[in-house]
Amino acid sequence: MTLAMRKIARKETALAARLLGRAMRDNPINRQAFAIADDSQREQALARFFLPVLLGLCARGEVQGAFHDKTLVGVCGLAPPERCQPSPLEKLQIAPALILRHPPTTSLRVMSWTGAWAKADPKTPHWHLGPVAVAADLQHQGVGSQILRAFCGRMDVDRGTAYLETDKPENVRFYERFGFRVTNEAKVLDIPNWYMTRAPAN
Repeated sequence: MTLAMRKIARKETALAARLLGRAMRDNPINRQAFAIADDSQREQALARFFLPVLLGLCARGEVQGAFHDKTLVGVCGLAPPERCQPSPLEKLQIAPALILRHPPTTSLRVMSWTGAWAKADPKTPHWHLGPVAVAADLQHQGVGSQILRAFCGRMDVDRGTAYLETDKPENVRFYERFGFRVTNEAKVLDIPNWYMTRAPAN
């Protein structure tokens, strides 16, 4: 499957958020943070959560879309050095997606999760990768590999260091194939998390 990579337009962010909601529905940290047993409801909650996240990321960084025959099949967010953390305004814009439809404990768990990730963020300049996801029905077909090759190629040209977080051990192995290395591990909401960094290739 050959893909075309480009920045998504603002009008495409809702589509990208739905893709992320479905693709990341069963991620351990998402299940723990939102604590919604029903898969469909958790998927919808994540899509609502990711929409303002993507809108904020479009403003301070980029959201790249992977397209196959004009169909969005993958999403790759990236924030440049010194702009990898959401601004106070972005956090306020995310709040309604949590407060209006969930019990207060959900907001507390999400704040604990995102706060732990922010605290672990490296102090040295880096590009922050994420969220990254492939449409649920197209996973394990090489889409993610094409997305990462494009991203890592860009980092190599720009001599940029990259950083990400993941809560899935299979993702650790995947990212290691592209030169990422685990630089820290910690439990967040009792879920194992891995923090990974990639230096540009020589």
